[in-house]
Order: sequence, then C-alpha cells, then structure tokens
Amino acid sequence: MRIFVLTAVLTVAGAAAAQDPHAGHAGMQQSTLAPSGIVTTPADGAMTNGSPERFSATFPHPMILKTVTLTAEGQAPIVVAAPPAPAAAIVSVALPLLAPGAYTAVWTAEAPDGHKMSGSISFMVH
Repeated sequence: MRIFVLTAVLTVAGAAAAQDPHAGHAGMQQSTLAPSGIVTTPADGAMTNGSPERFSATFPHPMILKTVTLTAEGQAPIVVAAPPAPAAAIVSVALPLLAPGAYTAVWTAEAPDGHKMSGSISFMVH
C-alpha cells in the first residue's frame, strides 16, 4: 500500500512540474491552450478572411507585450512596437493592413519581474 501511495504522489508531482508555465518559453507556437498556457490571436495555423486588426496573446500571468515582428516571403519585415501598457494576462497590439499571403509573427513580452518570453506563430491572410 505504501508503494502505491508513493507512486501516486510521484506521478502527481511529475505532472505538476510538467505544467510549469515558465518552462520552454522560446518554443511556444500553440494556437490552442498550450502546456505553457499561452493562446494567440490569430492562432498558429489560422487562415484569416482579410487582414487581422490585432495580434493578442493570453498568458497564465501578467505580461507586457513589447514587439510583434511580421514577416512574409518577399517582403520586408514589419516591426510593430506595442505602446506602453501595464502588465496584463491579455495583451494586444493593432496590426497594419496586411496583403494576402503567408505570415510569421514573432512576439516578445516581459513580466513585471523582468523575465522575458517570446514565441512565434504562422498564419495566412486571404
């Protein structure tokens, strides 16, 4: 019985550690709720009907969005600096009008305690 209880406790502890919202910040590309807890709009892999008006990210804790850099094949990168704003769980920035095409958006954000996060998504504008 003790072995069973110890095994159960270790299994739960391992699962909790795997859900650390700070683990693997650089590789966050999920459009649905990722293990990191970050969701973006547009979502990774989205096919939009027209140019999206905003980029937004929902974090598991307050963050400050710093930049979103949009790239499309054959076009110069577009760097969108986020205006100063207080840290929030949901952050966003207005996007310029985007021509139809495939885009990659690379975002950077910073928490009030100074830790930085970044990620990227890909989407298509139709």
